[in-house]
Amino acid sequence: MSVDRADFGAFFAAVRGGQQPFRWQERLLDHLLRTGRWPDQLVAPTGAGKTSVIDVHVFAVALMAAGHPVRVPRRLALVVDRRALVDDQHAHATAIAGLLAAARGDSRTVLARVAAALDSLRTGQVDPTASPLSVALLRGGAPPSRSWLDEPTGAAVLCATPDMWGSRLLLAGYGSRVQARPREAGLLAYDTVAVVDEAHLSRQLVTTARRVAELAVVADEPLGVPVLQVVETTATPHADAGVAVGVEPDDLAVDAPLRQRLTAPKPVALLPVPTWPIPRSGPAFKAGVAALADEAVRLHEAHRATVGCFVNSVAVAAAVAGELRARDLNVELICGRLRPYDVDRLRPPASTLLSLGGDPTVDVLVSTQSLEVGVDLDLSAVVTELAPGGALAQRAGRVNRLGLRSATQVSVLVPADELPDAAQSGPYRRDDLAAALTWLAGRAVDPAGLAPWALRDPRPPAPALRRDLLQRLELAQAWQLARTSDDLAAAQDDLDLWLSDDLDAADHEFGIVVRRALPADTADAVRLIEALPPRPHEVFPVSIRKSTEIRKRLDDLATAAVKARLDPPPTPILVRPGESPPRPLTTDDRIRPGDMLVLDDTTPLFTSKVVDPDGTEQVDDVLDGIADPKPGEVVLRIERDTAAHCRFLDAVAATIVDQHDQEAPGVAGPDPAEVAQLLRVHRDELTPRPMVVAAAALLDRPTEDRAGAEVIPHWQESDDGKPQLARLIVVDLRKATVDDELRQTWTPRRRRVPLRQHADAVAGRAETVAVRLGLPVELVQVLRLAGLHHDDGKTDKRFQQSLCDGDPPPDPLAKSGVRDARTIRRLRQKSGLPTGWRHEQLSARLAWSTLSTQDSTVQDDDHRELIVRLVGTSHGHGRHGFPHTAGQLVGAVDDTAVDLFDEGRWDELIERTHRRWGVWGCAYLEALLRAADGQVSAEGS
Repeated sequence: MSVDRADFGAFFAAVRGGQQPFRWQERLLDHLLRTGRWPDQLVAPTGAGKTSVIDVHVFAVALMAAGHPVRVPRRLALVVDRRALVDDQHAHATAIAGLLAAARGDSRTVLARVAAALDSLRTGQVDPTASPLSVALLRGGAPPSRSWLDEPTGAAVLCATPDMWGSRLLLAGYGSRVQARPREAGLLAYDTVAVVDEAHLSRQLVTTARRVAELAVVADEPLGVPVLQVVETTATPHADAGVAVGVEPDDLAVDAPLRQRLTAPKPVALLPVPTWPIPRSGPAFKAGVAALADEAVRLHEAHRATVGCFVNSVAVAAAVAGELRARDLNVELICGRLRPYDVDRLRPPASTLLSLGGDPTVDVLVSTQSLEVGVDLDLSAVVTELAPGGALAQRAGRVNRLGLRSATQVSVLVPADELPDAAQSGPYRRDDLAAALTWLAGRAVDPAGLAPWALRDPRPPAPALRRDLLQRLELAQAWQLARTSDDLAAAQDDLDLWLSDDLDAADHEFGIVVRRALPADTADAVRLIEALPPRPHEVFPVSIRKSTEIRKRLDDLATAAVKARLDPPPTPILVRPGESPPRPLTTDDRIRPGDMLVLDDTTPLFTSKVVDPDGTEQVDDVLDGIADPKPGEVVLRIERDTAAHCRFLDAVAATIVDQHDQEAPGVAGPDPAEVAQLLRVHRDELTPRPMVVAAAALLDRPTEDRAGAEVIPHWQESDDGKPQLARLIVVDLRKATVDDELRQTWTPRRRRVPLRQHADAVAGRAETVAVRLGLPVELVQVLRLAGLHHDDGKTDKRFQQSLCDGDPPPDPLAKSGVRDARTIRRLRQKSGLPTGWRHEQLSARLAWSTLSTQDSTVQDDDHRELIVRLVGTSHGHGRHGFPHTAGQLVGAVDDTAVDLFDEGRWDELIERTHRRWGVWGCAYLEALLRAADGQVSAEGS
């Protein structure tokens, strides 16, 4: 099936509900196909359809796969400092991915042909149920997506906030496992384009990203793969910022819908109030709230459709909503960092409120900055507090979005007199507010007001840079960042230097999750959370600047409970990427970006469904609302007293008995019928509420295979003091398919895999990946040999013993056939291997001797060193060093190991390969090898 440039209009319409592309979107595609590069600037005012860069990227990659001669980046990273916009972009990309997956097989449709082209890029086994487009969300406060790392040859869309994307580019990803950081950095620095929206808010990030691209091409030997491209989006082009593509004046004469969107007037009215910014309490607070409410009521009476009210703080939003409800208006309040579950309830199909059609039953929609961007609202009018110019332009962008309303208005609450010297409103500072006020005065006398096209000149004033100068990343600093296996001091603060426009208030995020009936026994709580870790839809993103206040509030709640002679609330459980298992939060723990805290759902720490250190409200556990199960998981919705319900309970009962027999051999377990009856007694708690089940095939699994499942009944105490089933969890112990560490010795098929078979498979897959990507023939051979030798260290007798319960087989194994994590860890402890021993270290030592300079398959000493480096770092360790000496590694005297690991040759090897292929070039090659290994392992070899 072929794809042609002429198909773009049909593809665009298929993913946009029939809408045809604008001329500027066609030009963007043609520029990309002509040059292989994205423009340096994308010039598109609010409402012009910038999210269409996803559509352009997917189609361009499909054209490349179908034979178009120009190479384009395979990965698109959309980076913006607005959570709502990140989520909106992710939703659109996910929708496209779903359409492509559903379209396979029907060659008559353009979607099917695009899907087939994208499928042809992938080197792993094609899952007919999975999309050919990988989509990832990298946003603070949410578990990061990782599946995009497994297919470096495939098309991908990554939706990210600046700190989450930038930290990964700098080999220190927030919320990432340490061993995954080189993979992420390598794949982001090559074959990727980063589109930085609202780039005026992320100037340091743009500077750093472009510097990484420069450093990637100064290596002695380039990889032959396109380096990172960086695109700034703007409403007004800068003459010195390179090539620009976007909306041009002539487009408005041709694209009538675009002309309506961009030129429809949005008149501005200034509403002076005696005291502004609105204080936190007192008569002035009430007066400010009343002024906002009065104007919202007036606008609603004038336009008879949903009116927006944007304010700068949660406290004002809650007070305005309360005031409007007291006046008998139907009000929806959306403020702060909502968890995705709560946002989805306001989006189609659950609700039409956050859509262009709107909800006619809602009179006023009250919000903070959370709805400034990323939501296609078509409000009839808006009242807003004064905010920086860019924020006001975005708020106005939610008004008359399609330009079809005959009249509208943007009313802005401003100070009656000059701004006080210490004025600050919400997160906004005085100088930005003062600049916006001056600019806004000009917009108020212009009939066009805040129409997007009218904001091209004079454009909204950019926020003042909160640092003296932008920092340039130097090569020595890149080498320091590349030491990903070392515990670098002050790593987070160092990254702010390269990523943040404001060094005093970098806004990183962590996550908070609430769970029903979190056990008071911390060991039980840890076990439950390890079985069902936080899901993206249930995580509240929280500013890390609030972590100290939140922890104090949690301590105060515990102290108050003790004083009242009540049971203290369950200890918060810390879930930290790279640390397993979860653990209780201690006083010594410093909350880091990407961390998650799990609290009991009785914790009063919320206001209007957002985390608030001063909040007094509780929120519900929404784990069972899971909409997107991970691999190997399903949500069973089984009606009570049906055959399926009884069959499920019988399978669970039998599994519980199996577990009892395994843990206490020879001791009679409970009668399965009794267990099933016990569960049926609690059927009201089990159904019709969805049951989160992490073993998709439990119902159909043969009896002998039930050892791969663990059942965890989660009990809570009812009002009458009797135990009540809160949730039934069935865990698939074969979940190692998504665990990088366990996957190294595990196969999804219940059989052993010989080492030679696995090595040959990885070598072949690595070669295929390298060829597909167009790497030079020398590097294709390097990756093949690295794949062939990457597991040589597994021949160690102690390691082989760790794979088998009994005598190991005569031929070394790569995979054990043991499928549950507990058994794998128990065998490792019995083997006698030192704690932290890595087979890759021994693999590197063996490969060093095997790949002699006389070996005709190795080009020169430099390529030999690169192969050995890739072998040693094949799972993210060894950068720059390993934890064990030569003696600990091999258990005997070994001169070669001493030379490598005791006398510094390994460190020198790492530095020489960095010099020749670059810091990010080496990370990219490591990512390719690890992807090949992961694909083969997931397929059962």
